Amino acid sequence: MAARNRYVRFLGKQRSSANVRQPAKPTGSSSRLEKAMSYAGIVANVSQVFMLVVVVYGYIYTVRPVFQKELVSEDLARLQIEQRKLQQQMDKQTETLAAGEARNKELADQRSAIEGQVATLNQKVVVAERSARDATRRAGKAVAEAKTAESALSILQTQHYGLKLQSLLGDLALPSSVVQILNRSGSTYTLNVFEEAEANSIAQKLKSLELQPVDLAKTTLSQLQAEATKQARAPSAALDALLARNYKEGLAKYAEDLRCPTPAYADWQSAFQSAMQASESNIQNCVSEYWADRTTQEGWTPSDVRSLQKSDFWKEQERTYRASCKVGYSYIVLTAFNHAWEKADEPCNERRMFVNHIVMGAPITSKLKPMTVAAPPTTQDITQLFQNRHSKQAEAGL
Repeated sequence: MAARNRYVRFLGKQRSSANVRQPAKPTGSSSRLEKAMSYAGIVANVSQVFMLVVVVYGYIYTVRPVFQKELVSEDLARLQIEQRKLQQQMDKQTETLAAGEARNKELADQRSAIEGQVATLNQKVVVAERSARDATRRAGKAVAEAKTAESALSILQTQHYGLKLQSLLGDLALPSSVVQILNRSGSTYTLNVFEEAEANSIAQKLKSLELQPVDLAKTTLSQLQAEATKQARAPSAALDALLARNYKEGLAKYAEDLRCPTPAYADWQSAFQSAMQASESNIQNCVSEYWADRTTQEGWTPSDVRSLQKSDFWKEQERTYRASCKVGYSYIVLTAFNHAWEKADEPCNERRMFVNHIVMGAPITSKLKPMTVAAPPTTQDITQLFQNRHSKQAEAGL
């Protein structure tokens, strides 16, 4: 812009100087000079115009772009400065905003903490109120239970006195297991299992006498449970239920110890039948022994014996001896089989007697015998016992 102003002032001066000059009228001698001067002026003007064109061209294509570039550079520098200022302001605003957000977050955390504390306090208040209500309810319940316990104690004392009185008078009922054992024992004594006339039904009779200790325990458990159900509203209901529950647990624990091995009933029947079938030879030997003893006592000779064998005396006496031997042999067989059966059933019978002790885990004074499967007496055992009967009778007499 400054260069253009200078060119404008220069052109203005040239116009003013041209206007001031007054060309002289040409003369004859100076016409050529004037023409030359006019040509020179024209050339000068043309050169000035050309110079002006060059200057304008140079201004447009050199000075002006440089000037515009400088202007743009100045504007760019100014804009950069303003941008830096704005950036600094933005950074300050960002820092201020970050500080505000941090403060807001801190305040939010404090608010959350306070709300949590308030919620905790409210919960504690609710728990305290509930605890107070529970304590009040428990206190009322405790008072009621105390009254009930006092009444129950009075009833139990009365029952205890009644039990003591019944025990003193002998009016207490026996346990069901003991009753079943007594019934079985009575059946064993009243029912002659080993009978010659009913030898074919011995296995059935023995099986009818079978009484497993575990079955006794199950019967007792049923009675305890029924009693607990019956006395559900009685003061001793909890004790009755506890006893039934403990008995049930003990039964489940010791059930295998209360199962006796099942004897081979058919083998006992077969052994008894074999022993009775072997009676004839044993009885005949017994009669021969009687006659031998009588012959020795009387001092009979062989001829006397042959003579007496033809008499009625001999026949009558032999019938007597035979009857005595038959009774003795039958007694030996029955005694041997009964004794063997009692011995075989002894381990199981012990468990029947102490079934409640075993189930409840109570100590037992005597050691229980191991359970085994005993075999019945053989024919040889019976023959040996029958042959040794005189020595046993002599020992009994002594």
